[in-house]
Amino acid sequence: MMTLIPDDTLRSQVATYVQSELDKHQPRNYKISVQKNAVLAEDDWIQILVVSPDDQRDRDFYDALAATEQALSARDDGLNYLLVPVIVDD
Repeated sequence: MMTLIPDDTLRSQVATYVQSELDKHQPRNYKISVQKNAVLAEDDWIQILVVSPDDQRDRDFYDALAATEQALSARDDGLNYLLVPVIVDD
């Protein structure tokens, strides 16, 4: 079962790194953001929750997620990364 990474520093480091990779693939008209306090782990899987303005999910959105996941999977850290779109209640 996925659980929140309990170490605040590690969770923040993962979120910051993933956001920096995601920023290389952002859509032109809006920004996808990592939810810094929502980084989950189980075994060798890391799930990072992401949001977009007004829950915008077009082709550019999914292309950005796929390109970022591909870049993250190229790391030699033995982990699998999955970006998970969520809706944030304001």
